[in-house]
Amino acid sequence: MPQVEIRGNADLRKALQRFTPDLEKALRKELHTALMPVVAQARAYVTADSPMSRWAPRSFSEARFPFYSASRIQRGITLTTKPGKSNRNGFRGMAQIHNKSAAGAIYEIAGRVNPQGQVWVGPKAGGASKGVSRSSNPGAGATFISNLPPIVSSLQGQGRLIFRAWAGNQGRAYGAAQRAIDKATKEFYIQTENHLLTKAA
Repeated sequence: MPQVEIRGNADLRKALQRFTPDLEKALRKELHTALMPVVAQARAYVTADSPMSRWAPRSFSEARFPFYSASRIQRGITLTTKPGKSNRNGFRGMAQIHNKSAAGAIYEIAGRVNPQGQVWVGPKAGGASKGVSRSSNPGAGATFISNLPPIVSSLQGQGRLIFRAWAGNQGRAYGAAQRAIDKATKEFYIQTENHLLTKAA
């Protein structure tokens, strides 16, 4: 699932949740405000119509390939400010922007690894590999990708929706998110220090 992630110190988030829940709630609100413009722009990049007619919804199913639905893709672009799992370096996700729908993930990153599409094996090929094209048209993959908008590179990754929006935001969302984290950190230390001084007195 393609995603953009803002990481911070795991101990900070745990401490905020345990000792200053109001401050943790305020941080989540500020992160949401900082990152929602990226979500809104990513949703705006979703074209109303399917890039290819055969990707549009049909009255019957020809395959398991998820059909294109602009509204479903837009709903699948979401923001969460719930803490993620800590990595081995002691950092955890403070906020993540996800592209959750299957069709949205395809739209986002199709052709990123193979610009000409998956290796074609044809519909009669055996095996269960999902990394190949079984279309009856050998050029289907390249045609499909050429009908999509170009992939845009950002510091978080490459894609057509959330990564494109992240690149277009030019660091404003990231800067606002980091300022919110720094503000919460400073306020946490001020509050805990004042609490310790009060107890000592």
